[in-house]
Amino acid sequence: MTDSSRLEDYLETIFAIEISGELPTITGIAKRLEITKGTVTTGVKRLVKSMMLEHEPYGSVRLTEAGRQKALTIYRRHENVSFLFSEILGIERERAESLACLLEHEIDQNLEQKLFILVDFFCRGRRYGEDWLYRLQKELTHEYDLPKPLAMMEHGEPCEVVRLSSVGPLRIRLLEMGLVPGTTLTLDGVAPLGDPLKIRVRGIELSLRKSEATTVWVRPLQKGPMKGRS
Repeated sequence: MTDSSRLEDYLETIFAIEISGELPTITGIAKRLEITKGTVTTGVKRLVKSMMLEHEPYGSVRLTEAGRQKALTIYRRHENVSFLFSEILGIERERAESLACLLEHEIDQNLEQKLFILVDFFCRGRRYGEDWLYRLQKELTHEYDLPKPLAMMEHGEPCEVVRLSSVGPLRIRLLEMGLVPGTTLTLDGVAPLGDPLKIRVRGIELSLRKSEATTVWVRPLQKGPMKGRS
């Protein structure tokens, strides 16, 4: 964790203590963050110097208006990320909180706005009982094979091209070979020295170097989130 992230944690923690109805103190902050009071004292002094906090020796800690606005921003980002992970993706609450603590410091204003819109969209979908949200959450409870690079597929296993991660001339060449999303192919084997790979597309045998095949993302046809389910 960076130094600036730790200072943001202090502000967020002080804000959380305030809205819980308690008075923020050095001891209370240290207890919540599970760090020493000496470490908190050093951080509080820096925040006082930057006009984010007010603190009298042996007294409670108070957010300035600037500090409150910064704390509210971090707190809001944390709540949105935590909600998305726990309420939408179904991640265990404690784990969702830990992830939110890590990500809240990396979110800029533009990403925060998009995240807020996404969370609000999900909330409205749940409030009005939208069918798409029910289907999405049902899909999230099913296990299936995620897309992976063609170079990682088992020989003889039919699969479907999901996307290409290559760019420039290689991407153009792969598309010209017929490796477009939705195309079915089979990995037939490899050359004696392990490269290139032999694949079959629409009955035609083609060769791809492993480095090229790594940019072709595929999903096995036997399983899938939408196959064989109503």
